[in-house]
Amino acid sequence: MVNYNEEEKALMVSQKEEEINVTFVGENSKANESKKKRKRTKIRMKSSEEVENQRMTHIEVERNRRKQMNEHLHVLRSLMPSSYVQRGDQASIVGGAIEFVRELEQLLQCLESQKRRKLYGDHQDSSLMEIQNPSNLVFAPNNNEIGIIQEDIAEIKSCLADVEVKIIGIDNAMIKILSKRRPGQLINTISALQDLQLNIIHTNVTTIEHTVLYTFNVKVRLR
Repeated sequence: MVNYNEEEKALMVSQKEEEINVTFVGENSKANESKKKRKRTKIRMKSSEEVENQRMTHIEVERNRRKQMNEHLHVLRSLMPSSYVQRGDQASIVGGAIEFVRELEQLLQCLESQKRRKLYGDHQDSSLMEIQNPSNLVFAPNNNEIGIIQEDIAEIKSCLADVEVKIIGIDNAMIKILSKRRPGQLINTISALQDLQLNIIHTNVTTIEHTVLYTFNVKVRLR
């Protein structure tokens, strides 16, 4: 059996105490790390909750926007005759509304012409107003430009007809003729336009009672 003196015993006890202290320190550090991990986990959970709340808020806002849009489209559709809307989608309703407004504008022009004729009276001339002297039309440049396209507009009004000519670009034009309805009027007008070297691309006719509005989209034949 080994005999230790007092100094050796004291040294051994001191070493054991240091080992115990080291062990306790290590255990404390592990406990602190686990607490930090738990805290970090809680922070991540809170962040994910915020993201979810934002997502739900965005969904609710989008749902309300679509609901409001559908209500507006429903009101817009109710203001038009059913013949202007073939389908219930947004593009069809908006397109039908645009077409309806255009026809209302043409109807307004017809009514204004009819009112003017009632005020000033009609010359009982059965012949159609023919476009034989384009020099009578005075063109005024339009300040509205789309890109490099320049528009010029000319207007002439008489007891026989109101004529508006809009030159678009170099060789395109829109011609509107508002007059009292007469037999053979459309055929004679088309013939007069062709005599002026104009190719008719599209024609639209709007009538109300005894007044008619002709709209021609034409292309100028360049010589």
